[in-house]
Amino acid sequence: MIKSTQKLLRALLLSIVVGTTLPSCFALSSDKAEKITIAQYGHFLLYMPLYVALDKGFFKEQCLDVKIISTGGDEKTFTAISSGNAQFGVSDPTFVAIARQRGQGGKVVAGIVRRVPFSIITFNPNIKKINKPSDFSGYRIATLPAPSTCYAVMTDILQNNGNPVNAKIVQGAYGTLPAMLKANQADMGMEFEPNVSKLVQQGAKILYSTSGYYGDAAFTGLMVSDQFFSQHSREIQAAVNAIAKAMKYIHQDFSGTLAVAKQEFPEIDDPTLREAIKRLIKEEASPDSPVLSQEAWDKAINLRKKIGDLQESGESTSYKSNVDMTFAKNATR
Repeated sequence: MIKSTQKLLRALLLSIVVGTTLPSCFALSSDKAEKITIAQYGHFLLYMPLYVALDKGFFKEQCLDVKIISTGGDEKTFTAISSGNAQFGVSDPTFVAIARQRGQGGKVVAGIVRRVPFSIITFNPNIKKINKPSDFSGYRIATLPAPSTCYAVMTDILQNNGNPVNAKIVQGAYGTLPAMLKANQADMGMEFEPNVSKLVQQGAKILYSTSGYYGDAAFTGLMVSDQFFSQHSREIQAAVNAIAKAMKYIHQDFSGTLAVAKQEFPEIDDPTLREAIKRLIKEEASPDSPVLSQEAWDKAINLRKKIGDLQESGESTSYKSNVDMTFAKNATR
């Protein structure tokens, strides 16, 4: 009862602080705003809420002067926030629990991608559409290297709930999977947008989507270290506010979202970006709210347990220990 009351009071205080301080931020110049670094796995279209919040000025509205850096890995992203080189991290949220089992820890304060948005594609016209995990039997499937989420998802699918599928995972660095397919080093590959739409335009076909297989799941989150979480409530609320506004913008203004995507990914042609954004919205990979449910968290944690990345159950992997949606719920009010 006491804990519940304390949590309610905290949420109310945050609402009061946000409501009374943020209007004055609109007039602030960037040199007076709070400087914040966000470490992301990489520069991916999946992270559009981040780019919309930056390019449309939503972070600035919240008194944040944001710089985004890429780390090249889920684990590297968490290392960046735990070491203080970044205040926020955007990558696979289960690495908070993985780090907690190693004596570190942090909190997921918002969901960024709430589906498992991979598509299995091929250039081989003789391969038929995949309807169930057993249909992968006999094939070589290219994924990003372990312990990436890409590799974890494909491993789980091939485990097939205790009925292993006789297929082989071929690991390759980001950006190399299409070349592997064309060089016949793999029969099919696991990709995400905008690569999927780009490859379809080059003659590839989509065999399978993991979005429907998993449903609502914690794929990408906004994370902070335990220390930052305990000391910087205002900055966390401000960042989540900006991302929540960006999510609504993506669902309400397609042309504006496309314009941001063109600015962020000038190397990708207009038709590819259009199809990629449409698919992300249609398959609900790009959510309209930063609130992450316990069900979505549990699915992601269970996936990591199945493939052995998490060795323990209980408090260290629980939603309560690793996720705090107070800020996300405030942002959606």
